[in-house]
Formats: sequence, C-alpha cells, structure tokens
Amino acid sequence: MSLTEKLTPSPLYILRGAMFLWRNTVLWKYAAAPLAISFLIFGLSYVLLYYLFHDMLHGLMGQQWYWQVLYYLIIVVVAILLVAVFFFIFRAVASAIAAPFNDLLSEKTEQLVTGVYRETPFSVILVFKDASRSIVHSFKILGIYLGLLIFLLFLLLIPGLGYPFYTAAMIFLSSYMLAYEYIGYPLDRRRLTFRDKRAFLRAHLRSSIGFGIGNFAVGCVPVLNLLMIPAAVVGGTLLYLKMTAHSEARPSHLDSPGS
Repeated sequence: MSLTEKLTPSPLYILRGAMFLWRNTVLWKYAAAPLAISFLIFGLSYVLLYYLFHDMLHGLMGQQWYWQVLYYLIIVVVAILLVAVFFFIFRAVASAIAAPFNDLLSEKTEQLVTGVYRETPFSVILVFKDASRSIVHSFKILGIYLGLLIFLLFLLLIPGLGYPFYTAAMIFLSSYMLAYEYIGYPLDRRRLTFRDKRAFLRAHLRSSIGFGIGNFAVGCVPVLNLLMIPAAVVGGTLLYLKMTAHSEARPSHLDSPGS
C-alpha cells in the first residue's frame, strides 16, 4: 500500500476516485455510460419540473410588478430546492439504472489496482442475472433510503430540537447509504448478502461514514453532483481495497497511469 493511500482520509476518497479515473484513461469508456445516464436523468427531470412549475406560477400570478418580482424570487428558491431534490432522489435513480455499468467500472478499477484479471467464460444468462441483481439491489437501497427519510420527518415534531435532530439524522443516513451503495460494488462481486454487507460496513464504520460524508458534500454542489457517480464508484472501490489490504495481496501501484 502506498504512503499516499495510507494518508488519504476516507472523506476524500471520492476525490481520489476522480483523480484515479482522470489518470487512467482506459477507464473512461466504462465511466461514459453512468455519466450519460446521469446527465440524461438530471437534465430531463430538471427541465420537466421547472417548466411545470413555471406554467403553474404563471397561471396563479397577476401582471403587476410586485407579482413579477415575487415570481422570480420563487423561481430562484425552487431552482435551489430542485438541486437538493436531484441529489437525494434523481442521483439515486440514475445510479440505480446505471448499476451494471457502475459494477463494470468498479471491476476494471480493481483489476488495474491489483493486477488480477478474472477471466470468466462469457454467458448471456450470467450477464443478464448479474445486471438484474445489481439493478434490483440498487432500487432496493433507494426504497429503503426514501422510507427512512420519510420516517425521519417525525423528528421535526420535536419542539425546538426537531430541525437540528432531523438534519443530523438525515446527513448520517445519507452518508451511510452512499457508502453502502458505492462500497457495495466490490462486495456484490463477492456475492455478499445485504446482511454481510451491513456487517462489513459496521466493521469499518468510521471509514464508511467518512466516505459517505465526502460523497454527500460533493453531491450538494451543483454541476459536480452530475459528475460524482463514476468518481464515487472508483473511490468506493479504492477504499474497499484499502480496508481489505491486510487480507488480500495486492501491489502498491495504486495511482499508476493507465493507457
């Protein structure tokens, strides 16, 4: 394990993933599909919601100048809220749809780092089963996440402390689910169950939550949240390899450029 890898805090592993992806151009073709899906879903969702809200406001507001000022203020606020909604909802949907491509990107990243290439006979049935399993798992994670977010809304009923409690719980939950999702790809390839994956994250809880917080922070930045999925997949794979370095033999050329 390289010194740089040892010194990299887990919240920065999404940036480490982005740098690894940038340096290893052989991975770009595998990152293209998740990026395209992300841009397509974010773009279409934003346009549809924006114009739907735009038409609704035009029907409700008058032509006086103060109505026009209020209209543009509301548009700005709604645009900011939509960015947040995109991160929590549409990013998860985009990631779930792109799950088979994300898994391939994670696998190729692991092969570059370890130098171990697992040659398996091509099987359409096996590919279909693995892709279906990845998508089902991703949407299951999304469903659990949304259900827990709705449940946390009850914290807002606590007088005075409801909002701080809700904010802290939401950030922790989001960070854990992001770690579960992006560290989960190498775990899925090893056929770990949901229970096994939860046990793995509990055994590395500090690093997992740190990685999730880094993803959460990047996901809250407009434009960067469009680019985060491939970087998070690569970063999660690199962090997994660091977590298991003591049990899996691997070389130290973590950031050697690809071709």
